[in-house]
Amino acid sequence: MERSLWAVLVGTFTLRFSTGLTGTLLVFYLADIPGVDAVAVGLMAATFYATELVLSTPFGLVSDRLGHHRVMQLGPAFGIVAVIVTFFTADLLVLGGTRVLEGGSTAASVPSILGFIAMVTAGDELLRGRASARFEGATIAGLGAGVVAAGPLYDLIGRPAFLLNALVYGLSFLILRFGGAEPPEAEAARRAPHPGYGRYVAILRSSHI
Repeated sequence: MERSLWAVLVGTFTLRFSTGLTGTLLVFYLADIPGVDAVAVGLMAATFYATELVLSTPFGLVSDRLGHHRVMQLGPAFGIVAVIVTFFTADLLVLGGTRVLEGGSTAASVPSILGFIAMVTAGDELLRGRASARFEGATIAGLGAGVVAAGPLYDLIGRPAFLLNALVYGLSFLILRFGGAEPPEAEAARRAPHPGYGRYVAILRSSHI
C-alpha cells in the first residue's frame, strides 16, 4: 500500500498544480478579452469555489459506494475537458461553464483521495497521520507551484498554455489510474449493506467532529 499512497500523493501534487495553473492563466487570459471587468473575473473565481463547495459532499458519498479509486479519476478527466474548452473560446458564459468543470474536478478528487488515504491506512494511525500531512503538503505545494508558473508560461506561449495544462491533467490521470490500487477488502466493503445516509448526519453531530 505504500506504493499506492505515494502514487496518490504525487497525483495530488500534479492535479493541484493544474488547478492553480488554470485559475491563474485564466486571469491573464480574461485581461486580454475586451470588455471583461473585475466583476467578471471575480464571478469566475466564485463559480469555481461554489461548485467545489456544493459538489464535494455528493462526490464523497458516491466515492463511498463506487470506490475512491474510481471517483478520483474523474478529477483530471473534468480538468482536461475544462482547459481544452477554455483554449477554444472567449465566450464568458462558456468560460463560466469551464469553471464549473474545474470546481467539479476538485470536488471529485479531494474527498475521494482523502477517503482512499483513510481506507488504505486503516489500522495504522501513525501512517495515516503521515499520509494526511503529506496530502496537505502536496496540495499546498501543487497550488503554489501552479500559480507561480502561470505568469511566465502565459508570457512565453500565451493561450496554448491551457493545452499544455491538459497534458499535466493527463499525467495526473495516468498516475491515479495506474499508480493507486485499493486493498482487496475494499470491494467487499462496498458490497456490504449500506447503513443509510442518516449515518452521515450522526457523524456530523458527534462531539468529536
